[in-house]
Amino acid sequence: MRVVSVLPSATEIVYALGHGAELVGRSAECDYPGDARRLPVVMRPRAFDTDRPSAEIDARVRADRASDESLYQLDVDRLRRLAPDLLLTQDLCGVCSVTEVEVAAACATAGIRPRTVSLTPRTLGGVWDSIAAVGRALGDPSAGHRLSDALRSRAAPRPGSPRGRVAVVEWLDPPILAGLWVPEMVVAAGAAYVGPGPGDVGLRTSWEALRRDPPEYLVLSPCSFSVERTLAELGSPRLSEAISAVPTKAPPLVADEAYFSRPGPRLADGVDLLRGLLDGAIEDPPMPVLRWGPSSPEVSA
Repeated sequence: MRVVSVLPSATEIVYALGHGAELVGRSAECDYPGDARRLPVVMRPRAFDTDRPSAEIDARVRADRASDESLYQLDVDRLRRLAPDLLLTQDLCGVCSVTEVEVAAACATAGIRPRTVSLTPRTLGGVWDSIAAVGRALGDPSAGHRLSDALRSRAAPRPGSPRGRVAVVEWLDPPILAGLWVPEMVVAAGAAYVGPGPGDVGLRTSWEALRRDPPEYLVLSPCSFSVERTLAELGSPRLSEAISAVPTKAPPLVADEAYFSRPGPRLADGVDLLRGLLDGAIEDPPMPVLRWGPSSPEVSA
């Protein structure tokens, strides 16, 4: 089977199910595992401004969405040459990738008719279900169910009362409290969530509001940002001072975006990370993580 994925989490799922050799194309943001980076790129962002301040990126994205402009472009000629049998996409967020409608239009223009599977999980259970769905689409339902069941068990809520209040920030300027599956991740780790409810979209707030009603634990994990990119953003004195003014129980945690933003297997690592945060011991994390403070931003967790 020839598979094209324009969704980073779907690409990860295909590899995790042992079908990476069937992938023939990807989006520019499909960067994990490393082997995926060798695949031809069929989708790229229209604007390459990821090194700009968060506030500028946010303003550009909001303007593009308000005018109903896609943030991405598909390479129709390459899609035609690749001739996929299966195309994995999403229809949840126009900021994260092309939508199912855009994919259908590109395929019609290319004159190809792959089977299209759209992944639209909004909850943690929905993420695990989407893994099983990819397994079925690949003709390997047993692998999909095995991985889905294992991750569901690993990220199951632990009994007991909440051990603190946690906020996970998925954008820094303006601050946006992560929604969708993240509230359930926090509860599964054993804490109460400060932000939207399970399945709800992210909640725009302000650092002043978080200062007035502070969480005990603060995780900074901007969508699509590596730890290094987040640290560069935190180099802004204005932003650094605003975050430092939030009186948390422990220094804020800066984490790779894949712990929380990508609805795939590594969300289970995110639950483990939160459990370590509550336990006060984060040992040998699978992805980059560090404690942050304005005077010592590179102290490893």
